[in-house]
Amino acid sequence: MLIVLKLAYYKWGERMILENQLCSIEIKIDVTYTIDSADNVSYDMVYNPNNFKRGDFYKTFSILIKHDSGSYRIALIGDYFIYDVDCAMLEGDILTILQNDSIIQLKTTDGSLKLCKKIDTCGVNFGIYPITTGYILYGEIEIIMLDLDFNVKWRFSGQDIFVSLSGKNTFTICEHFIRLIDFEDNYYEVDFSGKLLNQGKVY
Repeated sequence: MLIVLKLAYYKWGERMILENQLCSIEIKIDVTYTIDSADNVSYDMVYNPNNFKRGDFYKTFSILIKHDSGSYRIALIGDYFIYDVDCAMLEGDILTILQNDSIIQLKTTDGSLKLCKKIDTCGVNFGIYPITTGYILYGEIEIIMLDLDFNVKWRFSGQDIFVSLSGKNTFTICEHFIRLIDFEDNYYEVDFSGKLLNQGKVY
């Protein structure tokens, strides 16, 4: 049986809080950050793994890591289309962060950069979620299954984008399948091998 892992996290306004027995983490978008500016908020570390320039379209995550031996404030510069809800996972001492088509990993013990990997995707990606065999990326155009090394295993797209203007929950990870609703109110049930189990219309 495939059991979906549960994370300890809370959504408070425009920030994401993650915590485990080792540390607590706050992630939010620093709307004032400008590359190469002397007026930025002070950070212990600044990472720009995809080498964005000052004139590019980018956004910056402000990441505060707290643990018993101290704390680190990290600026992580990434794609302009990033979201600070469901953007990260905390597994032991590894923080995994999604910035649209890039996955970044930081060591929470010292704030060091462990991994930066770009994923070939279509459209904007909203969130990343762990399951027992890997990770699920939720995007506007496609749902992507990644293995534990962040390699793409399969993709699924619907007839329209997976967003709703009426407040419907367009993406749900259930015990045996992923339930999706697209912009035209079509629903899909896809198993964890990428097979379409069921589809229909939401009324």
